Amino acid sequence: MIPLAASGGGPPRALVVRSGALDFPRPLHPAALEVFEKITHGIEPLAADPAVLTEPAALAIFTSQVAVRVFFDDPGRQRLFGQALSAGRVAAVGESTAAALRDFGVEPSIVAAGSGASVLDRLPRRLDGWRVLLPRGEDATLELPEGLASRGARLRPMVLYRKVPAAADPALDTEIAGGAFFALATTSPAAASWLFTNASPAAMDRLREMPAVVLGRYTGRYLNSRGIERVETAEQPTFHAILARLAELAAARPTA
Repeated sequence: MIPLAASGGGPPRALVVRSGALDFPRPLHPAALEVFEKITHGIEPLAADPAVLTEPAALAIFTSQVAVRVFFDDPGRQRLFGQALSAGRVAAVGESTAAALRDFGVEPSIVAAGSGASVLDRLPRRLDGWRVLLPRGEDATLELPEGLASRGARLRPMVLYRKVPAAADPALDTEIAGGAFFALATTSPAAASWLFTNASPAAMDRLREMPAVVLGRYTGRYLNSRGIERVETAEQPTFHAILARLAELAAARPTA
């Protein structure tokens, strides 16, 4: 984590709020952009029922790198997964999730663009009789399971982890209210909710003035609902894509 720097002078500063467990990349040109990360949640693994993996499945869908790593960190689950999916397919939401699966020796046959809708676009219109595994977090959105169920799939969710919110950070609130940041990036509705729930009215006013970059449209909709109007979805659902867009926004700022 990059420490807070003094206001004034130096490169433009962007605030990134996100859950923990994965590393955010460093700017390629630190003199042109400074990133301050706030980890809003820790990851608490949950005891998912392994019985879900004792029957063959036609498809398993992983929606995040965290879900992949929590799932495959259990050797017993790895073994059962190989048996359950021996004749099935594996789908990944986004290239980063696909790369995480490959780290565990699993080659996804479907790599979607970064949303539940993009997975559905790559599947048949009817999924009657398909048994579908959904390893996911406790706060996962309903877009994907509802879409699968509407096509006739038999869903087998596995809730692998929950996000545990960090304590409020008064120092960060003061920095935001004082105009320390020119842009906001957030990787999930949960991270954005933590920020807004703990923000003072003065900090919220500042946040509404900033451009924001998000990973997916659900997060964008949540920001819009809280009065953040200048919201962009990153070109790819990756941290590197967020960083690249923040660098572009920093370069486009008017100079004194």
